[in-house]
Amino acid sequence: MKKSFMFLLMVFLLLIPGLALSKDSITIAMGYIPNVQFAPYYIAMEKGYFEKEGLEVSFDYGMATDIMSLVANGVVDFGVSDGDQVIIAREKKVPIKVVYSMYVKYPVGVVSLKKSGITDIHSLKGKRVGTPAPYGSNYIGLQVLLNRYGYTLKDIDLEFIGYTQVESILSERVEASVVFINNEVIVLKDMGKEVNVIEVYPITPMVSAAIITSDRLIEKNPDLVKRFVSAVTLASRYALTVQDEVIDLLKGYIPTLTDKNIDINKKVLVESMKLWVDKDIEKYGLGYTTRADWESSVEILYELGLIERMIDADECFSNEFLIYGK
Repeated sequence: MKKSFMFLLMVFLLLIPGLALSKDSITIAMGYIPNVQFAPYYIAMEKGYFEKEGLEVSFDYGMATDIMSLVANGVVDFGVSDGDQVIIAREKKVPIKVVYSMYVKYPVGVVSLKKSGITDIHSLKGKRVGTPAPYGSNYIGLQVLLNRYGYTLKDIDLEFIGYTQVESILSERVEASVVFINNEVIVLKDMGKEVNVIEVYPITPMVSAAIITSDRLIEKNPDLVKRFVSAVTLASRYALTVQDEVIDLLKGYIPTLTDKNIDINKKVLVESMKLWVDKDIEKYGLGYTTRADWESSVEILYELGLIERMIDADECFSNEFLIYGK
């Protein structure tokens, strides 16, 4: 009788506004402005996946130059960063780890107008090449490409152009730009430009865009990490299922998304989703990366001199929080 009374009391209390079970409030740092590349997080919010996991999620769009530090110090709970940056951080003993890999195909490439005649790395020698800054995946990806064919940055005329890759090519400020193949390449093609693209991924695997969190959160609250990853996984599955139709769910989250630019944003989103899947994803499920890819990435960064010592790949990532299967 007493147990029945307590059960009914709990149900009654849950029905009273303000007395429902509280949600875990968390923040994820994007490191960029609202953008279609963050579609899974917006979908998880819009479709109620975060809410079902008992999460109240805030997006931090501060242009943070050190997301790793913010996550490691607990200023934010999760961050969107790149696997190569995680390796560099771990080598410096920053206690962060990838818990979900978004891009399993490295998105960096070098684009040029077809008339330039730049069709491979050899024809890039001596050319004016623009990249946003002397750090980040664009900068690393360029070095990876050059290194694989026996070249270095000294073999090109390198210029730092900020995020003006498209404008810099069209104005002929540079002859080629280092870009994300799912973004600027699509924009140029949509403008009717004929381009050549040299991609990193077919040449060598590199770990890329991912969700990171701190070693401390993994240790202290692994259930929270699993619930967050679960919501993002479900959102990503939904996006892959409906493909270009998902763009309509994003309008309330991206102020710059308008009727005038919705078509190009849709194309960028669909192209981005191609980077989410490969044969390993088809086998193990979204968010998965192989240890071999991490080991290869560590070796490449060491070879390029971007880290001073080899580190154990297991320090950098974990697949334990994933929902296995398609």
